[in-house]
Amino acid sequence: MWAVLDPVLTISILTIVFSAIARVPPLGRSFALFFATGYVAFYIYRSTTEQVCKAVEANRALLNYPVVQIYDAIIARFFLQAATLFVVFILMFGTLYLIVPFEKIDLEPILIASMISISLGAGVGICNVVWFHMSSTYEQIWGIINRPLFIISGVFFLPESIPHPYREWLLWNPLVHVIGYFRSGFYPTYRANYVDLPYVIGLSVFCIVFGLFMVWLREAKLREPK
Repeated sequence: MWAVLDPVLTISILTIVFSAIARVPPLGRSFALFFATGYVAFYIYRSTTEQVCKAVEANRALLNYPVVQIYDAIIARFFLQAATLFVVFILMFGTLYLIVPFEKIDLEPILIASMISISLGAGVGICNVVWFHMSSTYEQIWGIINRPLFIISGVFFLPESIPHPYREWLLWNPLVHVIGYFRSGFYPTYRANYVDLPYVIGLSVFCIVFGLFMVWLREAKLREPK
């Protein structure tokens, strides 16, 4: 239930607030669609990261069985999260289409951006499995650093509107590329020329490989309680 309520409430609040401030959104004519295409792509990453990094602690009792590996808990949590997000995605945009019919969509960038977002979230989550277990201080610091990510990822603005040199700094954030590419699938006339797919795909693969290597390196320690 919360997996559906989180994006619905967030998008509703953003729509109400910004529609009272401005007449039209930065892209298109529907505030709801603009914020939905931004927040859903961001939510895929954030929720995957949160769920995957808790995979070991949430299934610690199962790790008492030698046959259950650390990788089993991580992979199971990832597929559970992917299935949950698929249902949320269908419900969100299916309902939105009935309320605010949007133009013809291009499924290719939508699916690719979704896969990159969930892969990046999984990679960061796997790394955090180890780092959170190693240091509770890092876990608190991560929570503080991660909070402004919603603001600087392009959920409620377009990167093109940011002046130089801040736009170039902003593009180091991989979620800006993911959200821009995701939006281009819903807005046929939108050309997100700043999107660098090799950058975000390479970063996602690196995070997954590096995270799995760290899990392998610290597997015995991860089986022990904090």
